Amino acid sequence: MEILKISKNDFYSFLDRKIAAKESKTIGVVKKGSHYVFAELDAASDLCLDYDVTILPPKKYFQPPKEVLLKYVPKKPESYVAVNECEPITIVGIHYYDLAAIYLMDKAFSEGERDENYLKKRENSLLIGMYPTKPQKNRFARSVTKDQGRKVADIMLTEIGGNLVVEILTPKGKEYLKDAKAVKNDYSMKELEDARNNVKDDQKLPLAVELVPQYLGNHYEHPVWEHFGEKCFSCGSCVLVCPTCYCFDAREEIELSLAEGKRVRVWDGCMLEDFAVVADGHNFRKNKSSRFRHRIFRKGKHLPEKYGYFGCVGCGRCANSCTADIAGPVKVFNYMEENK
Repeated sequence: MEILKISKNDFYSFLDRKIAAKESKTIGVVKKGSHYVFAELDAASDLCLDYDVTILPPKKYFQPPKEVLLKYVPKKPESYVAVNECEPITIVGIHYYDLAAIYLMDKAFSEGERDENYLKKRENSLLIGMYPTKPQKNRFARSVTKDQGRKVADIMLTEIGGNLVVEILTPKGKEYLKDAKAVKNDYSMKELEDARNNVKDDQKLPLAVELVPQYLGNHYEHPVWEHFGEKCFSCGSCVLVCPTCYCFDAREEIELSLAEGKRVRVWDGCMLEDFAVVADGHNFRKNKSSRFRHRIFRKGKHLPEKYGYFGCVGCGRCANSCTADIAGPVKVFNYMEENK
């Protein structure tokens, strides 16, 4: 690992040169009304590194909301052609918890039958991480993430005054920065650590994250599921904004002329009423309470037992988007602790 320093002005000038070179599409955080979103940058001046949280996570660039997987002419098997559209992208300013989510997504899409559509997009991406500079009322990322985000980042940025401390974590990151006006870092490790941890989470889990899988196993029949489930609108907002939800549905779309067809996959979510419907209309999770429980168990028990990491990265987006104000995991665990 190499640690350098660059002024914010020089970094933005460097980004402008990268955008103009068009070697890859440059994605960054931009302001949209009173919120923030990841979007393609036309100029570095559009980039906002001083933000709380984006509406959607950067996973949309690796698992798009709607993606064509296959094109064909109906009733002509020989016409079937797999589609894997991809272009090089650089994403700037990803908070460490969203990087942790990408780490988990990488594991999910590379195990067993590798998902080449996802993995090709990841191979053609460069990720520049950023430690948060603003609080967010529903964030509890430090309760549930470790260092997994740094395992997928190519570069990590930490703002100190008018400068950015640049940690180069991969050869790809080193190559990307070769023309930047970065100099040797002269901040101490204490100054760097203090800046990384300057923004505290507004929330935290009421128990250690390592204890959550067993804790949930002991609370399968807890009244919390009915308590929150009965308030749920089954809108799916919580899972659709989640950076670690990767479920999808595959559909056939055929032109009315029958001249062309395509298979697409679209985001799907376990909180939607028909998610668990199978043949003959049977629904394995017909009740809202069972769907609510499944979501929490998926994040807090099933994924940790499978991958060794909590399935929620504590970004707070689910709580931000929930009209019923029930989606935040911290609220769920606090209720269980208060009603033992």
